[in-house]
Amino acid sequence: MLYKIENAIAHANHTVTVTWSDGVTAAVDLSPVIAKGIVFAAMQEPAYFVTNMRIATDRLGLEWPNRIDFSADGLRFRAFPQEAEAEFGVHGDRAVGGSLEVSNSP
Repeated sequence: MLYKIENAIAHANHTVTVTWSDGVTAAVDLSPVIAKGIVFAAMQEPAYFVTNMRIATDRLGLEWPNRIDFSADGLRFRAFPQEAEAEFGVHGDRAVGGSLEVSNSP
């Protein structure tokens, strides 16, 4: 399914409360993801994480500076792994290439 994000609120504990276009709301913990790799170093600072998050113009994900983004579908499957299992037959964190889908390409 292609989800869109209606609303998102970033929190200092590296979670984001996301409301998708179907009205479902959940808190998504991004701390395990941003703890990995240099590309996420700035996001590890709580104030940066909160103040720099924005919903993508097409509402298909969340974005931070330096081309860091998390897809709406990846966030949804991270929040509700059982949906990924039903749709893809795999656990939620495996539904998007082995981990939460993250793009940092030009």
